[in-house]
Amino acid sequence: MKTSMICKGCWSQLHVPVVIRGPLAIPFRALGLGISRMHPNLCTLCETQFAKAKKAKQITVRVSVLFADVRGYTTLSEVLENPAIARLLSSFYERCASVIWERDGLINKLIGDAMLALFNFPLVREDHVRQAVQSGVELQRACAGIKASLGLSGQELAIGVGVGIHTGDVLLGEVGEFCRDFTAVGSVVNLASRLQGAAEAGEVLVTEEVYREVADLFPAAEARSYHLKGVEHPVSAYSLRA
Repeated sequence: MKTSMICKGCWSQLHVPVVIRGPLAIPFRALGLGISRMHPNLCTLCETQFAKAKKAKQITVRVSVLFADVRGYTTLSEVLENPAIARLLSSFYERCASVIWERDGLINKLIGDAMLALFNFPLVREDHVRQAVQSGVELQRACAGIKASLGLSGQELAIGVGVGIHTGDVLLGEVGEFCRDFTAVGSVVNLASRLQGAAEAGEVLVTEEVYREVADLFPAAEARSYHLKGVEHPVSAYSLRA
């Protein structure tokens, strides 16, 4: 991933060049502005958006939600030793982070072999839907590279990444009373998660709302009807592949 010399958030939204790397970053660090722990191309000033969201308890934001999950984990545990599986997951997380950050997304959760990423917060982009989809496709390519590096590409193993993407308004904030968790919730998040669960290894499933924004990139994609767990009515979704 290409690292930026200036904070992408401050530049794109405020047109203020806050330097976060190199000698010119020293005066900014003296003012308390450093590299964000949440995104390597954002500064700590951009993290105040999270502070505002926490203070408000919950805020409504329009985002694109991407869920990704490693398929064939059980199969992997049968053909690989534990250290190799650990290396696989480590490589998966590193590639995911690089792909998501490259397209200005935010990794909100890492759960076992699954990941939740948000696009359009805190970095606002008009093309956040396209960025989410292209990230999903690039994740598939990255997973194929990891599989090849482990010497598994020539084996008939159903190993890969399943991705689900939806877009719309979500509630972002702290949930839970005793164990607080800063995350996104709502029907948009739930549907993206369900699509990820239905996606095959190597597949990116997106809703009609998402596909409308990327139809020019995937003109041959066809809609299919899916009966998803926890969703009352069938959902029309498009299957995209790298």
